[in-house]
Amino acid sequence: MPESIARPSLTPVRGALGLSVAMGMGRFFYTPALPLMVAALHWGSAPGAWIATLNYVGYFIGTLVIAQGWVEPNRFVYRLSLIVSTLGLAAVALTPNLIWQGGIRTIAGIASGLIFVCVTQRIPANSRKPRDGGISYGGVGFGILVSGAIVLATGSFADWRQLWLICAAVSAVFTIIAWTWPIPARIPHNTTLAEAADPTETNTDHSPTEEATPFEANRRRAMAILSTGYFFQGGGYIIIGTYLVVLAGPVFGATAAASTWLIAGIATAASPLTWSAVAARIGTVKALTVCYCLQVFGALLAVFGSSPIVLIIAAALFGFTFIGVVMMTIGVGTQMGVANASAKLTSWYSIGQIVGPAIVAAALSEHIAAAFIASAIALAIAMALTLVGVLTGNVER
Repeated sequence: MPESIARPSLTPVRGALGLSVAMGMGRFFYTPALPLMVAALHWGSAPGAWIATLNYVGYFIGTLVIAQGWVEPNRFVYRLSLIVSTLGLAAVALTPNLIWQGGIRTIAGIASGLIFVCVTQRIPANSRKPRDGGISYGGVGFGILVSGAIVLATGSFADWRQLWLICAAVSAVFTIIAWTWPIPARIPHNTTLAEAADPTETNTDHSPTEEATPFEANRRRAMAILSTGYFFQGGGYIIIGTYLVVLAGPVFGATAAASTWLIAGIATAASPLTWSAVAARIGTVKALTVCYCLQVFGALLAVFGSSPIVLIIAAALFGFTFIGVVMMTIGVGTQMGVANASAKLTSWYSIGQIVGPAIVAAALSEHIAAAFIASAIALAIAMALTLVGVLTGNVER
């Protein structure tokens, strides 16, 4: 169906399913499937951590090539990436060879990063109502929910290969619906990502001849602090996202552990609209502080996850907070008036996602509880740096 006659009311849903393909399944299906793969293939913790890290490297590459202008975030790139992400899910089932698994997950990460940018940069332009953006961002949580549901519903009779093929089939259906997400066939040359998302926005912050005033120097310092905090956020949250189901395995059993991921998906789907409402009522900075506190508490709670109820609460807190932090931190960076704040912050976030699992693989692979303590520490540092960055940048609170 041509994009021009696509039903406007379905536009947020198309964006949501695009993010479901990219994030909920393309990136995060690995989490609920990992315990079953570890049991079937007799992996230790390290191989799974390194494969996860390679996926995050791919994601960083996908966002970087667009941020640097090497690839246009246009319709062709978006649709090709949807296809690659879906085929990548099926390709995991071909062989357990670690080199193959690492290579496929790297390619899948690149596709996820490209889809994420292609969707999120168009959300402002494609949102006709205030809630439309929340619906689109909610696709991340919906995809996580679907991932957990697949493993929970079929893990008792399907082997690990069949699980990936089932996920690929669902991803193919979502791809068909997400195919007509409105996105230009070509991005005009010399157009920044911010301008492409909102053509009415004029950026006057990048003149090479502009003298660095005290205000400008203070703003750059604030952005550097905020970016460092976002790096720790990326590293801290992804440890929870990668190992929560592994931690739940001994408590629930390998298949039933996916129920924690299902809970995380439900919480993530509800998160964008909820935090938008909270921020509107008490202010972005206060809302961001509350969100961070809940996230740190959830990471610490998981350390004591010897009972199902504790792990379910930890999963809900994880899902309910990580997208909220992403939305509000980027909002703070944009409020500072820094050019391409979203792209700069996302780069640091992506690097943190690479470093977090790598540290676990290198030093904490046999001590999963210790990994969650490291996650809580990283998130606490992220919160502190974020608040310092806000104060330094004199952001409206």
